[in-house]
Amino acid sequence: MKTNTSQKNYFGLTFISTSEETNGQYFLSETTIPAGDNGPPPHVHTREDEGFYIVSGELTFLVNDKEIHLKTGDYLNIEKGEKHTWRNDSMSDTKLLVTFAPAGIEGMFRELDEDMTNILEIGRKYGTEFLME
Repeated sequence: MKTNTSQKNYFGLTFISTSEETNGQYFLSETTIPAGDNGPPPHVHTREDEGFYIVSGELTFLVNDKEIHLKTGDYLNIEKGEKHTWRNDSMSDTKLLVTFAPAGIEGMFRELDEDMTNILEIGRKYGTEFLME
């Protein structure tokens, strides 16, 4: 059994359980998306699935050009290779849990926290293609 009692924050994510605690099986984080936030550029993960559980609030996702609206208690799994992004159109912040399986992408968030100017290069290093439109 492994535990993580020292949560760290990188790139807006609070790391709850990383590769080190899960033998690389998954990465679990928590984040809050501010009201009115337009989200990240559309992107594709080539190595992992990404899951979103809405703890409170609501978000609108765009997955492969399909719009999906989630509210408190909803869950969405995005499979590797699916283009996606999200936005918070509401007047309230949205709190959510985010999972990646398998783990390993944590390094991308650590690097982006230090240097957003190389988002394309850093993303590619971790199997994420940001589609800057």
